[in-house]
Amino acid sequence: MVGRAFGLVLVLSVGTLPAGAAEQPPLPPVAQAALERAIDATVSSFNTAEDRLRQSPRVEKTGPENEPYLLRATYRHAESQHQVLGIEAGATPVATVRVRATEFEKRATNVNNTDVAAEFAKAGWRPTPRGYMLDFRLRWTGAKWEQVGDPQAFPVLGTVGRDGVGRMIDRTSP
Repeated sequence: MVGRAFGLVLVLSVGTLPAGAAEQPPLPPVAQAALERAIDATVSSFNTAEDRLRQSPRVEKTGPENEPYLLRATYRHAESQHQVLGIEAGATPVATVRVRATEFEKRATNVNNTDVAAEFAKAGWRPTPRGYMLDFRLRWTGAKWEQVGDPQAFPVLGTVGRDGVGRMIDRTSP
């Protein structure tokens, strides 16, 4: 009796797949072959755009306009590793690809009446404990993959890892 019940449970559990366990819809062979190169090109393009922010930062000021007590700028750098989250089938399939990005920051504070702008100019870029999961959407046009809109950014903590956070704390400790 127990064997029959176990067999029935086994058949039922094998017969139904959990949600999200379905296989990705097939892509045309040309699209499949071009997807990896398109992902690499998209990540590279993103990093190039973010590098422009590193070269010419958008500075955020905190405090009075004429005498701010904090200047801060950030940019992100996406890793090359990625995960294809899904493919929407159709005449022009759309692939959603997730990559991890680390946030870098440059900051200076007005402590002891220092020249905060001069301190900001000589400050270096440091990785922050905050990062992002970036979801890029790529559409197959029939001849090539094209990015659809800007990536969705989901802030996360710990992208530099526990060891990275420990090193950051050590560097900033007195």
